[in-house]
Amino acid sequence: MRFAALCLVVAAAAFGAVELAAQAKPNLSGVWVGVGTQKPVRELNVKQDGSTLEFDGGPDYKATLKLDGSETKIIAPDGKPLLAKAAWTGNTLVVTLHMPEIKQDIRRQTWTIDATGQLVVVTEVLGPAATVDGKPQAATKEIFKRR
Repeated sequence: MRFAALCLVVAAAAFGAVELAAQAKPNLSGVWVGVGTQKPVRELNVKQDGSTLEFDGGPDYKATLKLDGSETKIIAPDGKPLLAKAAWTGNTLVVTLHMPEIKQDIRRQTWTIDATGQLVVVTEVLGPAATVDGKPQAATKEIFKRR
């Protein structure tokens, strides 16, 4: 009887530890290098702390975002202002972008670490720009490995 009770306690503790580990948000910090057939292959420098994510992937792809879901002002490559929101959904960071004047999301990115430890960034075009000649634009997927 004692052995069975001890086994239940150990199993419950192990299950709790696994559940806590599954809830931990991944740390995306590091230097990431693009892999696969994506062009151009680029490097992505990411710094993450408890409240912000800063990334730099070249002159047209850098920003510092708050991770609490509040709006962050950023500048688009064409110099126009954008508003970004970043928040965790489980172990996935979801970033949405919109132009202040239309208040409609125009892009959504998801940042995840896959089972092999690679950073996967999927970008979807939203709103009126989501279709070209009546056809929906496919999401783009970039994969990076840690250097």
